[in-house]
Amino acid sequence: MRVTITVPEETTTGFVIAADRDPGDIASALSRHLPVPLGAAAAVRLGTPHLMIACHPAKDSPWDLSDVVGDDEDDAERLLHAARHIGVTSVLPVGDVPSGPHVARATACAIAESLCGVLVDLATGRTLPVASRRRLDGFALADEWLGTGLPPYRNSGRCTADEDDIDGCACVTLQTCGLRRFGIPELEITEVACPHDLAALNLLRTTAQRLLPLGRHPGEHTLPSELLLTSADFSAFWGNQDPMWDDGPIAVQLAEVAPDRLSVRPPSGFPGTLNEWLWDDLPPVLHELVTCEPDRTTTPG
Repeated sequence: MRVTITVPEETTTGFVIAADRDPGDIASALSRHLPVPLGAAAAVRLGTPHLMIACHPAKDSPWDLSDVVGDDEDDAERLLHAARHIGVTSVLPVGDVPSGPHVARATACAIAESLCGVLVDLATGRTLPVASRRRLDGFALADEWLGTGLPPYRNSGRCTADEDDIDGCACVTLQTCGLRRFGIPELEITEVACPHDLAALNLLRTTAQRLLPLGRHPGEHTLPSELLLTSADFSAFWGNQDPMWDDGPIAVQLAEVAPDRLSVRPPSGFPGTLNEWLWDDLPPVLHELVTCEPDRTTTPG
């Protein structure tokens, strides 16, 4: 069954920096902390709907950061006690993705670095590492844009299924949170057995990359009944050019499970279960690759 998605005319991207003071001269902060091309792009947008900065006392902030999660316990403490919240908001025509969100986040990163603040991605509800600058001069979805990652191992120890049982449990649910800012639906995969969690995550990553170009074109798009995911899609997710597998494409079936959310499922002709498909039909690299450094960065366009 075919799925129709609607790409909006505009998308909104938002970040908040929790800090102890206001940023002062933002243009100077951008010039000090961003590469020249990216700083120039931010300077042109600054003060327009494409790049708006707002500062508020934390006690009067329009942003509730109490449920924000992150990997650094110190960040949680700093979020709680920060005196100021600085918002970076970008309202963009979808033709300006992914470059617009990339510039907005780079701006937020520069402000956070200048203030030693904590950077929060409002779409994912997670903190972002300010010090990570490996892709500031380019864009890759792998750079923490999806808002999802590997779940706790074996359902935090509660899963008692045999690790060698292909279909021994259905503990894992993975959902993206952040793709709407690129004009495309969020994705999910459910009822995955614990041993296949990484393969399922890489499948979501590849599907997101495959759909990303549609986000630049507003209006309705009817997807084929089975979407073909290629090695090039998985490579592009990481910002790489080298092929990730040698065999042909993977066919996946997409189904609408909620407004602006699609489920990733096996193709209709596969005779077995979801977990059998993940184990039998996916290239081995999807079961093995946790992360990958880019061999290049893609200039946002």
